[in-house]
Amino acid sequence: MLNELASVKNALSVLVLALVLALYLFANSPFFETDHIEWTGLVNLSSEQLDAYLNLPVINVWRLDMRELVAVLSKHPWVESAKVSWRWPNRLIVNVKERMPVAQIPTEGGWVYLDREGSILSPIQQHTLASLPIVTNVNLEAPEQLVSTARLITLIPPRLMGAISEWNAQARVFVTRSGVEIFMGEPMELEEKFALLEQILDDLQARGEQAARIDLAVPKTPVVTVAR
Repeated sequence: MLNELASVKNALSVLVLALVLALYLFANSPFFETDHIEWTGLVNLSSEQLDAYLNLPVINVWRLDMRELVAVLSKHPWVESAKVSWRWPNRLIVNVKERMPVAQIPTEGGWVYLDREGSILSPIQQHTLASLPIVTNVNLEAPEQLVSTARLITLIPPRLMGAISEWNAQARVFVTRSGVEIFMGEPMELEEKFALLEQILDDLQARGEQAARIDLAVPKTPVVTVAR
């Protein structure tokens, strides 16, 4: 009887060992290998750019350190955050939240971009983003000026954003795509100034007039110079 029990235990041990070995071999098989990432959430970045940045080798998904992958991606200047998920058997899906540029700045070395936090983003494509206003006469070595400029740009009402062509940081003047100069004055009461600007432009349009210059330095007494 004891011999029979010992034989059963040995058989079970061998079976368990065989099962563990089979699972190990299966988990480490090419079935779970990949060198491809499926990217989601991309706006300005491309899959090819991020693939080249990571240069991911063929790897078993069970051995991939997802936290390390996120840490590497977070060092990319255009990546604000990233989240990695896994789909059976070997699909890696990375959702990227990009740093979004709000303006573009011409420099001697080419165009750079300004994000919502006032950080400079190096170009990732050869052309400019036509929908973004251009910022001129801004000191790239002055973080406080970049932050205040980014804040100003993000406060532009969506309705007006498409009409703004340029922000001259030194003169504190917006220039619209139709050539209207809008003097903003000190960076105070900005929400009030933008609301007033919308009202002024509506009034001008209702009268069929075009402004040459709008001075909003003192919101309570705006000055509008009508084009002749």
